[in-house]
Amino acid sequence: MYEGFAAFVPSGALEELKRQLRCNNIGIGEKRFAGFLLAFGASLGVAVALLAWPLLGIHSVIAFVATSFGFVFVTYFTLKLGSESRGKFVEFVLPDALQLVASNMKSGLTTEKALFVAGRPEFGPLQIELRNASKRISSGEKVEVALVGISERINSQVLEKTIWLISEGIKSGGQISDLLFRLSEDLKSEQAVQEEIKANIWIYILLILFASIFGSPLLFGVSANIVQLVSNQVSTAPKISTAAISGAGGGFVSSFATGERNLPTADFILLFSVATIVASSFFASLAIGIINSGKESAGLRYVVPVTVAALLVYFTVKSALGGVFVGLAK
Repeated sequence: MYEGFAAFVPSGALEELKRQLRCNNIGIGEKRFAGFLLAFGASLGVAVALLAWPLLGIHSVIAFVATSFGFVFVTYFTLKLGSESRGKFVEFVLPDALQLVASNMKSGLTTEKALFVAGRPEFGPLQIELRNASKRISSGEKVEVALVGISERINSQVLEKTIWLISEGIKSGGQISDLLFRLSEDLKSEQAVQEEIKANIWIYILLILFASIFGSPLLFGVSANIVQLVSNQVSTAPKISTAAISGAGGGFVSSFATGERNLPTADFILLFSVATIVASSFFASLAIGIINSGKESAGLRYVVPVTVAALLVYFTVKSALGGVFVGLAK
C-alpha cells in the first residue's frame, strides 16, 4: 500500500533514507517507510489545516504544507541523530574492541572465532556486527568483504577508515594482530587529542549559549517594555489642531505636532521578538554542533532545549519588568 506513494520520492532521497534505516537497525524497506511518511504526513496536515483557520486564524494551505513537510523533516532528522549517536558510541568502544580481537588472534583463535568472541554486550551495535561478520566468514565469505559489511550498517567515518586499513593489511599479507594493536593505540591517542580540543573550545560554546539563552532574550524583554511604554505615552498625549498648517512639509509638521505616529504594536513586538529568538537559537545550536563535532546536524539536538530556555528567559524578563515600567508611566 505505502510503496505506491514512494514513486513521488526522488531516488537520491530513497537511497539516503535506506542508509539511515540501515544504520538505525530498522528492518523496514525504504519505499514502504517513505510511503508511510508521505501518507501519514499528508493526513496529519489535513487534520491540522481543518483546525488551523477557525482556531488560530492561519491559512489552511500554509498549515497543511508546514505540518506535512515538518513531520517528514523531523522524522528524517530523528533518524539521522540516532544513526550518528550509534556511530559515536561505536567510535568510543572501537579501540577496546580492536584490542580484544587482536588478543584473541594472538592466543591462536581463527579470524572468525576471534571476531565472534570479541562481540561483547558492552560494545552495543558493534557486538551484532562483529558476530554477523564472523558468521559470514564461517560461511565462506572473504574476510575483507565481511569486514566491510560492518561499516555499512554503522554511520561512522572512523570505523569505515579503520575497516579499510584492516582490509588493505589483509590483502598485503601483514600480521593482522599487530595491525589491530597499532590501530587501537592510534585511536586512543586520537580520542585523547579530541578530548583536549573539546576542553579548549568549551569556552566558545558557553559564550554562544549565554548570548542565545540570556543576552538576546534579556534585550528583547527590555525593548518590548520600552516600546509598550512609549506607545502608551504617545497615545495619551494631547493632540494639537493643525488645520491651519499648510504648504510644503505641512504633512510632516502636522504629524509631528499632533503626535500621530505609526508605532509598532505590542503584538508585533512580541511576534518579532519570539521569531528572532527562535531563529537565533536555531543557528546558535548549529554553531555549537560545528564547534563540538564539525557537523551542523550534531547541533540539532540542542535546538529544542536552547529555544525553550531562551523563550522562558524572555517571557520572565518581560513579565518582571512590566510592573516596573508601568510604575514609571504613572
